[in-house]
Amino acid sequence: MSEISPILYQNEINKLPQIQSDYEDVKKRVDKGNKLSSIFDICPIFRRVENVPEKFEASDYIPAAGLVSLAVLNAPEDWRDMKSAFSQIKSGAQGKNYTPTYDYRKAQHPFSFFRGTLLHNFANPATSPFPNFAKWLLKNDTTLWDTKLKNYISKKFDINTTPINTTIKNITDSETKPSLVLAKQFTTKSPFGELTARAMTRTTKIGAAVLGGLETAHLIKEISDGENALKATAQSAINFTSSIAGIGYGGAIGAKHFGPAGSLIGMGLGAIAGNSISKVFD
Repeated sequence: MSEISPILYQNEINKLPQIQSDYEDVKKRVDKGNKLSSIFDICPIFRRVENVPEKFEASDYIPAAGLVSLAVLNAPEDWRDMKSAFSQIKSGAQGKNYTPTYDYRKAQHPFSFFRGTLLHNFANPATSPFPNFAKWLLKNDTTLWDTKLKNYISKKFDINTTPINTTIKNITDSETKPSLVLAKQFTTKSPFGELTARAMTRTTKIGAAVLGGLETAHLIKEISDGENALKATAQSAINFTSSIAGIGYGGAIGAKHFGPAGSLIGMGLGAIAGNSISKVFD
C-alpha cells in the first residue's frame, strides 16, 4: 500500500469547500448552549456518557446504566482510536507521512461490536469459555450493510463493492492463523449513495439493537410517568434514528477525507447534529 499524506491528505485539500458544505448543516443545528457538548463529543468516551447525569436525575436508570456499560466495554477500542488520531495529527504537525491501516479515501472497513472491546476474547471461539456461543456472536457481529437493506441501497444507487486488504486484525486473528479485516470499496456515480454505504458499514447490527433497547426502556418509563404514548413513541423513534444516522454519516464523511482523526471528529459532530435534530421535535 502506498503511503498516505498527513492529517488533511494534501491531495484532498481542494475538496475542503465540499467537506465544509457537508458539515455546514451540522454546525447550524448546534444551539449556543451546546458548545461544551460539542467539545467533549469529539472524544468517544465522553460522548457515550454525556447524557448519563441527566438520565440519573430523571431516574431513568436502565438507559443510564446501559450507557455506562457501553462506555466501559468500548474503552479499550476508543482509546486505540484516539491514539491513532493523535498519531495522525502528530505526524502531520511534524511534516511526516502517516500510514493508515488502509486507504480511507477509497474504502471503509466494517465496524464490529466486539472487536477490540473488553468482550474481544469472549467473542473469539478460540479463547471464549463458551466457544459455541462465541461462534454465534461472531456470526451476528455484522453491520447494517449486511442486512436486506443493502439490496435496496445497492439497487437504488447502483453500487458495486470491491474488497480491500487492511492490516486490521480480526477477532479470530492469532499467530498460527492470521486473520485480517477486509474493507469495502463502494463504486457508484452517487456521492450520497457511497456515503450511505459507508455509514451502514460503520453501524453494527448489535450496537443498533442495544441502543434501540435502551431507547425502548426510556420510552416505557416516559409512558409510565404519564407521557402521551403516541407522542413518546414518535419522539423515541426520532431520537434513535437521528443518533444512529448522525454518528454514521458524520463518521463516514470525516473518515473518508481525514482518516482516524476525521472519523472521531465526524462522529462527534454527527452526534451533536442528531441530538439537535431530535430536540427540534421534542
